[in-house]
Amino acid sequence: MAFEEFDDFESALKALIDKLDFDLENPLNDVDKVLCIEPHPDDCVIGMGGTIRKLTEMGKEVVYLCLTDGSMGTTDESVSAHELALTRRREEEESAKMLGVNRIIWLGYKDTELPYTVEARNQIIKVIRREKPDAVLAPDPWLPYEAHPDHVTAGRLALEAVSFSPLPNVVPSDLQLGIEPHQVDVLGFYYTAKPNYFVDITDLMKLKLRAVRAHRSQFTDDVWEKWEPFLRTVALYYGKKVGTKYAEGLRFIPGLFLHITPFAELI
Repeated sequence: MAFEEFDDFESALKALIDKLDFDLENPLNDVDKVLCIEPHPDDCVIGMGGTIRKLTEMGKEVVYLCLTDGSMGTTDESVSAHELALTRRREEEESAKMLGVNRIIWLGYKDTELPYTVEARNQIIKVIRREKPDAVLAPDPWLPYEAHPDHVTAGRLALEAVSFSPLPNVVPSDLQLGIEPHQVDVLGFYYTAKPNYFVDITDLMKLKLRAVRAHRSQFTDDVWEKWEPFLRTVALYYGKKVGTKYAEGLRFIPGLFLHITPFAELI
């Protein structure tokens, strides 16, 4: 049916999504490699640890891109920023292996000071071009009331990097290094208040909690007394939306809708 024949928005939108071949039923089905971008060491496992484990169990490769060093995440005055950064790297490696993730790329920006700059965006573009993932997952920068600037900045940088990584005139020096432009087929957000895709993690909740707890510098016994109930409540919140006990919620958006689209939030 030609689009000039549509008289109502709903029918046109459905037809447009079909035309874009946007499969919200199984957005990660044809994906072989996933780049999970996290502002700090522990965000991938907290945001979507169960989903990551399901992906690696299916034989899909998941690579972490950690943007900061995590050096500010302590209230212990006896721990230096340098010492904490080293500890958190070790903890992240242990946690990642529990989920089947064997590679972590570190950009090393200072925790709490992730810069919203062209330079930072270009670093992510370079990683995308080198790794050539089929899907990129990152924090939703529009999560209401999100207080941590690194989370907001990470989501915005990821969004822009995915949009610009196919364009050869963006960071043309990459071409001189033999780093070719790359089109990411699937973009999704975790830590989202507007999920449009859910993963049942009921059978993986215990593993997810163990993988989160592997970040021992962050989750001491007294902290864990609050965080375990919090993580279970978040999973119950998503699970209630789809009729399972525990779930993780993600938000996927067609690439065409990442620019000048007034109805992107309806997807």
